[in-house]
Amino acid sequence: MKSLLQKLTGESAWKYASWYRDQFGLLPSVGALCRSMSPGDLVKAPNLLSGQKVLMRPGTADQYVYRDIFIGNEYDIELGDPKVIVDAGAHIGLGSVVFATRFPQAKIISLEPEPENFKVLQENARLYPSIQPVCMGLWNKKTSLRIEDSDVETWSFRVIEDPSGSGIPAIDILSLMREYKLDHIDVLKIDIEGSEVEVFNVCEPWIHLVDTLIVELHDRFRPGCTAALDNAVEGFEYSRSVYGENVIIKGLRKPNG
Repeated sequence: MKSLLQKLTGESAWKYASWYRDQFGLLPSVGALCRSMSPGDLVKAPNLLSGQKVLMRPGTADQYVYRDIFIGNEYDIELGDPKVIVDAGAHIGLGSVVFATRFPQAKIISLEPEPENFKVLQENARLYPSIQPVCMGLWNKKTSLRIEDSDVETWSFRVIEDPSGSGIPAIDILSLMREYKLDHIDVLKIDIEGSEVEVFNVCEPWIHLVDTLIVELHDRFRPGCTAALDNAVEGFEYSRSVYGENVIIKGLRKPNG
């Protein structure tokens, strides 16, 4: 019976319904299965902080990103009352949605370089006027990038610089601040699959303008990520903690500054 239903519904719909059952129970998963068989490429799951919905692609790694963020509370971090948040490596925007729900007065700039991820990010941002989706990567200068490994899960695309200049646009933090007329960033979340090496190796012009860093480091496939962050904050006073996969740097300031 199970294999027959799986064939009738399709693999992605079945995977989505199975995941939904694990998160929310059997009865809600039946409704999820029906919804996933409706026309369209996206399905809904609850924003557990607000009761609204977020969108994702069924049967993909989007489900595991949702689990980490909404079930695992990946960004349930004490951040005070931020007014400016930059979400670099926003994927489909679920982290940005959490920030927008928790801090409705904050301006949120959400950077995502991968075009298909960005389309879903745009859809998830529609209910939240405070989220500004930007199809760009974060780098150490204005340049172009290309996806290095398009055959991986949607949350783990890595980028490299594209000398042709015809790739995905990328921007550095200082240029981003100039373009959006920011004099500081309260929260800078960085989850950019190893590109933190490039970003933190050239950060002296802007790092003192950031109050809190939330960084997922990727030394497991890009050695030097942790060293780049350590070098970036050397000489500063700050508090440092680890929450889940993220390193949290708070209160970054020069001694006697």
